[in-house]
Amino acid sequence: MNLAWILALSVALGADAFSLALAIGLVGVGKRMTLRLSLLVAVFHVFMPLGGLFLGQTLGMFLGHLAKGIGALVLLWLGGRMIFHVWRPEAEYIPLSKARANLNRRQLPTGVSLSGIGMYALAASVSLDALSVGFSLGTVDSRIGLTVLVMGTVAGIMMGGGLVLGRYVGSWLGKRAEIVGGFVLVIIGLRMLLG
Repeated sequence: MNLAWILALSVALGADAFSLALAIGLVGVGKRMTLRLSLLVAVFHVFMPLGGLFLGQTLGMFLGHLAKGIGALVLLWLGGRMIFHVWRPEAEYIPLSKARANLNRRQLPTGVSLSGIGMYALAASVSLDALSVGFSLGTVDSRIGLTVLVMGTVAGIMMGGGLVLGRYVGSWLGKRAEIVGGFVLVIIGLRMLLG
């Protein structure tokens, strides 16, 4: 997998973090919290796919070329899920005033804490796709070190950028970013399956 595909994949994976960051950014977070969340998401986007890569490589040793097809199907499923997620009805409407009040108490509008274990849970939740994608990449020949470093760097930048940008255009851009990310995963999955 060349650098252009690794970057495209990293941006697709970062779409979840970016969308969440836009939503959090709508209610405003400080510079320190922006830096902490961005670094934490970056670290998770390095270690989650790394774990997935090793699992995928192990599967590749046992199943050979069949593992590549399984990895491609995982990417197709993830991309389709991201696209579908945008069109399904919203679960709950939270007024902006309530969201801001929660953020002042260091909580997300849903009550998830932005300190301690809550921050780790948040970072892990937007990195779960990276675990699955890492698994898919482990079934094909890929440069592990470069791949996970690019994934982590891109996810951290997208998280930080989303938090800052969320103050301005979060509600408009969030769903579009997830759709683009979903289509990129589908394209990469098709390329793996057919190429």
